[in-house]
Amino acid sequence: MSFLLKANSLALLTEQDSLTELMKSLMGSAPKLDCLFEGRAKVSRDERQLLDIPARQMAHVREITMGTSQNMWLFARTVIPKETLAREAHRLSRMRKVPLGKVLFGQLKAQRIQMRLDLVFADEVNLQHFDISADFPLWQRRSIFQLNTGRLLISEIFLPNCPVYE
Repeated sequence: MSFLLKANSLALLTEQDSLTELMKSLMGSAPKLDCLFEGRAKVSRDERQLLDIPARQMAHVREITMGTSQNMWLFARTVIPKETLAREAHRLSRMRKVPLGKVLFGQLKAQRIQMRLDLVFADEVNLQHFDISADFPLWQRRSIFQLNTGRLLISEIFLPNCPVYE
């Protein structure tokens, strides 16, 4: 598959700093953030491998949606191994409706050490409850960040209402 992307679309998919700030500038106002889940949870085999989490060990997981009050643009899942939540990074375990980028790039001085872009389908990434057609290709970017205390993974899936698909 090949795709032609507009400059705004490419900027959203490849933003190295705060995606929230870029979305804010595109929307003309702060994006609405809804926290769907935050707490200890099981993680997928893929997430365990990327973060070297031992089998059967739970991690801190946060799932959010972000967008306008009418349309959600993004679903994000953050996975943080328990070792990473030490010292000043412990605040990441209770972010609720606070954008993660503000803390990651601010106080914690996180470094993105890997970013990968893929096309996925809703059923591949457990988005069946979003009422997205099974054959609609969704852009996903997965980033691994390094903190002083360890690594974390953020998977961001751009939902059909996001302007990357225009």
